[in-house]
Amino acid sequence: MDNKIQALTDKLYQDGLSKGKEEGERLLAKAKEDAARMREEAEKQASDIVEKARKEAEDMKNNALTEIKITSRQMLSALRQEVENALMKKVVEPGVRSAMEQQSFMQELMLKAIESFRPDKHNGMELRLLLPESERERYNAFLKDLVGGTLKDSVEVAFESDLQCGFRILNKQGGYMLDFTDEAFSALFKEYARPRIKQLLF
Repeated sequence: MDNKIQALTDKLYQDGLSKGKEEGERLLAKAKEDAARMREEAEKQASDIVEKARKEAEDMKNNALTEIKITSRQMLSALRQEVENALMKKVVEPGVRSAMEQQSFMQELMLKAIESFRPDKHNGMELRLLLPESERERYNAFLKDLVGGTLKDSVEVAFESDLQCGFRILNKQGGYMLDFTDEAFSALFKEYARPRIKQLLF
């Protein structure tokens, strides 16, 4: 009887041990499987994070390069404009001023301008010639001849203190004004000269 009990006890022990060993091996295998899966997921997450960081860094680099290119173009354009303006100021403005300081040139220009818009050619239109107040003495004899001749009843001469150089011709009835000041001539010459200067410089 004791042998049977001992045998039964041994059998139960062996069965329990066997089942425990199987369960332990199953749990160990599952733990290894879970660990491998978790490692794989962690590696994928790490790879995704690295790829995202790389892409963001690439985007930042591309954005920075784009901004640098745009800023460089703007700075270059501004620099070219400054060079053009400086050259215009150095060359065109003094040249215009020098030409307009030549009395014979200015007198001829006035006569040509008035002749082109002579009142007797344009239905009795009356003109007003505006000159700088500072030039009154300089043009005194010329103006006496001008308004004392055939234009005496159709051209009025006036002087303005805010006019520095050149002259203006106005239609006394309104409608237009011809500007022959140094500023107007400089602006006109600059418009014609700018493309050529750009070609020479750049």
